[in-house]
Amino acid sequence: MLDEAIVAMGFGSIWAKAHLPMWLLWGLAYVCEAISWVLGITLKLNLFNVRVLTMHRWFDVSAAAKDLQYEPVVPFREGWADTLARFKAHWLPYFDKRASAGFAGLEKRAEAKIEAQVKGSTVLK
Repeated sequence: MLDEAIVAMGFGSIWAKAHLPMWLLWGLAYVCEAISWVLGITLKLNLFNVRVLTMHRWFDVSAAAKDLQYEPVVPFREGWADTLARFKAHWLPYFDKRASAGFAGLEKRAEAKIEAQVKGSTVLK
Protein backbone atom coordinates (compact mmCIF):
# COMPACT_ATOMS: atom_id res chain seq x y z
CA MET A 1 0.00 0.00 0.00
CA LEU A 2 2.88 2.33 0.80
CA ASP A 3 4.37 1.75 -2.63
CA GLU A 4 0.98 2.45 -4.20
CA ALA A 5 0.86 5.80 -2.39
CA ILE A 6 4.41 6.67 -3.42
CA VAL A 7 3.66 5.95 -7.07
CA ALA A 8 0.37 7.90 -6.86
CA MET A 9 2.36 10.96 -5.74
CA GLY A 10 4.47 10.71 -8.88
CA PHE A 11 7.59 9.16 -7.38
CA GLY A 12 9.31 5.98 -8.48
CA SER A 13 8.32 2.66 -6.99
CA ILE A 14 10.36 1.63 -3.95
CA TRP A 15 10.10 -1.98 -5.13
CA ALA A 16 11.86 -1.02 -8.36
CA LYS A 17 14.66 0.82 -6.52
CA ALA A 18 15.90 -1.90 -4.22
CA HIS A 19 14.83 -5.31 -3.12
CA LEU A 20 17.43 -6.90 -0.89
CA PRO A 21 17.24 -10.56 0.10
CA MET A 22 16.15 -11.27 3.67
CA TRP A 23 19.31 -13.22 4.48
CA LEU A 24 21.40 -10.17 3.58
CA LEU A 25 19.30 -7.79 5.69
CA TRP A 26 19.42 -10.09 8.72
CA GLY A 27 23.16 -10.65 8.29
CA LEU A 28 23.86 -6.92 8.08
CA ALA A 29 21.61 -6.31 11.08
CA TYR A 30 23.62 -8.79 13.17
CA VAL A 31 26.87 -7.11 12.11
CA CYS A 32 25.44 -3.69 12.98
CA GLU A 33 24.28 -5.00 16.37
CA ALA A 34 27.83 -6.18 17.08
CA ILE A 35 29.29 -2.82 16.02
CA SER A 36 26.73 -1.04 18.20
CA TRP A 37 27.63 -3.19 21.19
CA VAL A 38 31.38 -2.65 20.72
CA LEU A 39 31.18 1.11 20.13
CA GLY A 40 28.29 1.78 22.50
CA ILE A 41 26.20 3.51 19.83
CA THR A 42 22.90 2.77 18.14
CA LEU A 43 22.85 2.26 14.40
CA LYS A 44 19.72 2.63 12.27
CA LEU A 45 20.15 -0.85 10.83
CA ASN A 46 19.54 -3.25 13.68
CA LEU A 47 17.56 -6.42 14.37
CA PHE A 48 14.50 -4.56 15.62
CA ASN A 49 14.28 -2.29 12.56
CA VAL A 50 14.74 -5.18 10.13
CA ARG A 51 12.00 -7.12 11.95
CA VAL A 52 9.61 -4.17 11.86
CA LEU A 53 10.34 -3.21 8.24
CA THR A 54 9.95 -6.75 6.91
CA MET A 55 6.83 -7.87 8.78
CA HIS A 56 3.50 -7.88 7.05
CA ARG A 57 0.90 -5.73 8.77
CA TRP A 58 -2.82 -5.73 8.23
CA PHE A 59 -5.88 -4.85 10.22
CA ASP A 60 -8.73 -7.30 10.59
CA VAL A 61 -12.11 -5.86 11.59
CA SER A 62 -13.93 -9.20 11.55
CA ALA A 63 -14.09 -9.39 15.38
CA ALA A 64 -15.55 -5.87 15.55
CA ALA A 65 -18.00 -6.74 12.80
CA LYS A 66 -19.08 -9.88 14.63
CA ASP A 67 -19.15 -8.58 18.22
CA LEU A 68 -20.22 -4.97 17.63
CA GLN A 69 -22.01 -5.25 14.26
CA TYR A 70 -19.40 -2.83 12.90
CA GLU A 71 -19.56 -1.90 9.25
CA PRO A 72 -17.10 0.56 7.70
CA VAL A 73 -18.73 3.80 6.63
CA VAL A 74 -16.49 3.99 3.57
CA PRO A 75 -15.11 0.90 1.82
CA PHE A 76 -11.32 0.64 2.01
CA ARG A 77 -10.57 1.14 -1.69
CA GLU A 78 -12.81 4.20 -1.90
CA GLY A 79 -11.28 5.69 1.25
CA TRP A 80 -7.75 4.91 0.07
CA ALA A 81 -8.40 6.64 -3.29
CA ASP A 82 -9.77 9.69 -1.45
CA THR A 83 -6.76 9.72 0.87
CA LEU A 84 -4.30 9.62 -2.03
CA ALA A 85 -6.17 12.37 -3.87
CA ARG A 86 -6.19 14.63 -0.79
CA PHE A 87 -2.54 13.92 -0.08
CA LYS A 88 -1.63 14.74 -3.66
CA ALA A 89 -3.67 17.96 -3.60
CA HIS A 90 -2.64 19.24 -0.17
CA TRP A 91 0.80 17.82 0.60
CA LEU A 92 2.54 17.35 -2.72
CA PRO A 93 2.45 21.03 -3.80
CA TYR A 94 4.56 21.89 -0.72
CA PHE A 95 7.03 19.04 -1.13
CA ASP A 96 10.41 20.14 -2.46
CA LYS A 97 11.85 17.15 -4.31
CA ARG A 98 15.26 18.81 -4.63
CA ALA A 99 15.58 19.42 -0.87
CA SER A 100 14.59 15.84 -0.17
CA ALA A 101 17.11 14.11 -2.39
CA GLY A 102 19.40 11.69 -0.59
CA PHE A 103 20.55 11.79 3.01
CA ALA A 104 21.40 15.50 2.87
CA GLY A 105 17.71 16.23 2.32
CA LEU A 106 16.75 14.62 5.64
CA GLU A 107 18.14 17.51 7.66
CA LYS A 108 16.48 20.13 5.46
CA ARG A 109 13.10 18.35 5.63
CA ALA A 110 13.32 18.02 9.41
CA GLU A 111 14.15 21.71 9.81
CA ALA A 112 11.29 22.70 7.49
CA LYS A 113 8.82 20.60 9.49
CA ILE A 114 9.96 22.12 12.77
CA GLU A 115 9.72 25.66 11.38
CA ALA A 116 6.26 24.98 9.98
CA GLN A 117 5.04 23.61 13.31
CA VAL A 118 6.45 26.57 15.20
CA LYS A 119 4.84 29.05 12.82
CA GLY A 120 1.56 27.15 12.69
CA SER A 121 1.87 26.84 8.94
CA THR A 122 -0.67 24.94 6.87
CA VAL A 123 2.15 23.23 4.97
CA LEU A 124 1.85 20.08 7.07
CA LYS A 125 -1.94 19.89 7.11
